[in-house]
Amino acid sequence: MIRAAQWVPRLLVPALLAACARARPPVPRPLALPFAADTLRTQQLRPGVLSRFIYAPSGPWAIHVLEIDLDRCYSALAVKGANGAIGRTKTSTLLRELAATRDVIGGVNADFFSLAAPLGVPVGALVSNGRVVTGPTVQPVLAFDAAGMASITTVRSVGSAFLGAQVVDIAGWNRAAPRGLALFDAAWGLSTDTATAAIEVVLTGHNPSRVAAIDTTTAGVLIPTDGAVLVAGRNAPENVRAGLLALKVGDTIRTTMSLAPFQPREAVGGRPLLLRDSVVSSAVDTSGQASFIARNPRTAAGVARNGKRLILAVVDGRQAPYSDGMSLRELANLMRALGARDALNLDGGGSTTLVYTDPDSPGALRVANRPSDKEGERAVGDALAIVRGCGGRQ
Repeated sequence: MIRAAQWVPRLLVPALLAACARARPPVPRPLALPFAADTLRTQQLRPGVLSRFIYAPSGPWAIHVLEIDLDRCYSALAVKGANGAIGRTKTSTLLRELAATRDVIGGVNADFFSLAAPLGVPVGALVSNGRVVTGPTVQPVLAFDAAGMASITTVRSVGSAFLGAQVVDIAGWNRAAPRGLALFDAAWGLSTDTATAAIEVVLTGHNPSRVAAIDTTTAGVLIPTDGAVLVAGRNAPENVRAGLLALKVGDTIRTTMSLAPFQPREAVGGRPLLLRDSVVSSAVDTSGQASFIARNPRTAAGVARNGKRLILAVVDGRQAPYSDGMSLRELANLMRALGARDALNLDGGGSTTLVYTDPDSPGALRVANRPSDKEGERAVGDALAIVRGCGGRQ
């Protein structure tokens, strides 16, 4: 007698085996680490999302990693805890607040930020939902295009102000340009910062814009929600300053503003570049002071598979004998071993934080690592969140 479960036509066997293979979770990519590790735990948080914990007494290093297949309908979002560029919020708080409206998988702290007034402004570019909150500098960014694919690149502000017969380049977008002209819009916040000897022209409307006020005081001005403010820094060329002072309330002007070579949908800054085309950047030995290059808690982002795979890693530090932190070169070698083709160093030290969703408690977000500040997790300028969903913001 043949039981029904045992009777399978031979022609169906290959198809059934293929279906079973597709149903199994993907086998994690084996790691060839550049150091000895006595602990390597890998867990699938969601289909296409892996978390890893690596412990290496040889460091000693405690390392937490999130690997995300972006083409499995996951998106990266740049998040800020305030309406504008100013302010700081803990990474875990940013992600838990986001989780009220989105299915948050995890994330990390992002860019370096100002510790002086205005407090919490990201040092590099911050683009959130296509809005430029802070404009770019010469430093690289981790950027996500309209399709949600990741790249580590540089972008620049490109803009012009048409002041009568004079066309003036706009050097900064939501970023001061002491030697030139800057434009601040409502994505920056409620008002411009204080600035000595600056000339500020308040504009309402868009192309044409109407001159609503011209201000030369040091206090800063309110930014119209439907307009912008042009700011000529104290060391701007004389023709630029004269062109603004020649304007009168009621005049109309036009401005153009964009990012080049493309405008990311989401972007956060960092420094320095760790890897380019799987080669360790020379900047890991030359970027900043010796104390910055040396071992510290670290956060890094890596990109692989032509922007379809994102690798987020944190290394705890300043906690001997548990974990010392890594030098920039050690971090670059780690990111390459994790499979990154390009990689960028994000803010580290007490800011280093990785948050993940607990698969055993749906909806619960937990801090995976041990932030190094004695007060615990540090409030930061911005963070990078990974959410479920195709096409980014919804």
